[in-house]
Amino acid sequence: MHLIFMPTRRGFLKNVAATVVPLILPMGIRKRRREDSFWFIQAETRACWEVADPVQWAMANACTPVLERASEGLRRFTPNDGDRITRLVVRRCGLNLLELRPDQVVVHYWGQHGQADLRPFFKLHRLARPEVEVVLRDRKREVVTTRTGDDFLFGDRLAAEFPLDLYLSKWSSRCSLQPDDWTAAPGTRSGYAWSGVEDNIPWIALKAAWRQAAPLTCLNCDQPTVLTNFGFPWTGLFNRSAKFVHVCGACRRSFQDDSVQDPDAWIVANLDVEVRPHFDMEQGRRVRRDHLVRTRGS
Repeated sequence: MHLIFMPTRRGFLKNVAATVVPLILPMGIRKRRREDSFWFIQAETRACWEVADPVQWAMANACTPVLERASEGLRRFTPNDGDRITRLVVRRCGLNLLELRPDQVVVHYWGQHGQADLRPFFKLHRLARPEVEVVLRDRKREVVTTRTGDDFLFGDRLAAEFPLDLYLSKWSSRCSLQPDDWTAAPGTRSGYAWSGVEDNIPWIALKAAWRQAAPLTCLNCDQPTVLTNFGFPWTGLFNRSAKFVHVCGACRRSFQDDSVQDPDAWIVANLDVEVRPHFDMEQGRRVRRDHLVRTRGS
């Protein structure tokens, strides 16, 4: 026999209040879960620090330099003004407030230019994962945007069609010669050309670079990346720009290496004579580059 108890009006209202109150209480008097934490990030310097309670911390430190621009307003508030205090601090002091919960981060910031670069913080706390929900609260417009943690990885996300497995397979055989090494690596655009190869970099040239050039370190994984493109392609009718792209196989992000200022010197230093480009691409035409072929790097 099962007994069914119908709630009284008082009990019903009590249950509703218990559900609604946590949503409307100021941040300073919410009950904090043990696994929650609160952090401030200074947007300009990226300095960050943890606080036990952001509202109480702001009121207790109103006279410190970091909160100087909000100090007058903070003196007019009480701990019950938690949301107004948060809004004042992120608006006046160039701070972002982060609420860290299990698999969720809530970020309070002021306007498009007031959001801090969150990537170093997410890397340090291992938050740049797809299962982490990131709630961005622009307190200037009171607009909320939801993203995922892996949106805050360094580098550019690889296109879905990029043949990463093929590049990793070729990289693993970089010290051996394969029958198709003089064929073009897909997706490469160098501004150079090789005899008998379509206008892409041949695998044999990439293998030489993999053996001899220092790899770029992934900013996310701190592991060596794989060079997937090098050269000096045309970016307009009269302009060329160095293009050195590296890819991390672990996080699937690509990185542009801007440290190479002279692609020709890089080629001489890192490619064997027999695999250096034979032509320069100029407006779709191949112009012979015998000086690069003949010159042997020291």
